[in-house]
Amino acid sequence: MDYIDYREKLGLVFSDKEKQNIFISRIQVYLRSHSNIQFTEKEEQKFCYNIGVNCLLAYESFSLNLEGPTGFQRVWLYLEQKKGNFTDFFASLVVFYNTYEGREDDRKDLFSHITNALKDSHIQYDLLKDNDDVFIFQKGAKEMDAALVSQPLEWLQTYSSAHAAFVEALKEYSDANKKNASNIADRFRKALETFFQEFFCSSKSLENYKSDYGKYLKDRGVPPEISNNFESLLISYTTYMNNHAKHHDDTETEVLEYIMYQTGNIIRLLITLKNKESTNAD
Repeated sequence: MDYIDYREKLGLVFSDKEKQNIFISRIQVYLRSHSNIQFTEKEEQKFCYNIGVNCLLAYESFSLNLEGPTGFQRVWLYLEQKKGNFTDFFASLVVFYNTYEGREDDRKDLFSHITNALKDSHIQYDLLKDNDDVFIFQKGAKEMDAALVSQPLEWLQTYSSAHAAFVEALKEYSDANKKNASNIADRFRKALETFFQEFFCSSKSLENYKSDYGKYLKDRGVPPEISNNFESLLISYTTYMNNHAKHHDDTETEVLEYIMYQTGNIIRLLITLKNKESTNAD
């Protein structure tokens, strides 16, 4: 049981703001203890460009008992000024990670600390990797995110085009609104279509994979009661996309989470069956 669980068990419930402050404090402790990180001038310039400031020299005046702050310490000072706003602090922290090109062990340690601090502070965000960079992802149900987002994303590494398409859909999903909802839904459709094309080694449109999909399930011993259900799911999925996303701008933001999970659900099923087949062959 972690600190927040323990307090809440005693009836001392933390507000979202308090949890955010705990996260910020935990990051501050980590960064303060790693002030020897080598952050080059080139990395600092990239950081400044991405956050939209001219330079970080203005932040040297804040007292940290530092003589001639290093590039990393100037970033630290910048983040100190953002600690009153969780969104600004977290977004700037992610930019720092993405612009830092230091030792791989240091990058892994920083990534691990940020993700653990999010989890331990009960913050409903996570970091998902896109090649060497990361992006912020707003979490839903813990079990669903792990099974239908994180794991399919990891397994898609061997399907490079589908992986890239799924990542783009997840990035846009993290910033969903009424205006872009249909585009995001279509991104998930495209990710699934791209996966099918790579998985079945053909170039058909998504709705034309019904027979390939159904045959694959049945050939792997999936009972008709289940395989027929998944076939119906694919038909419903493609019909919805055609009627509300692909050809009409008529998607509500409330259904995007369902679409995301169903995309991951179909991907997960096929990869699981293929992995099982490979294991049995060995």
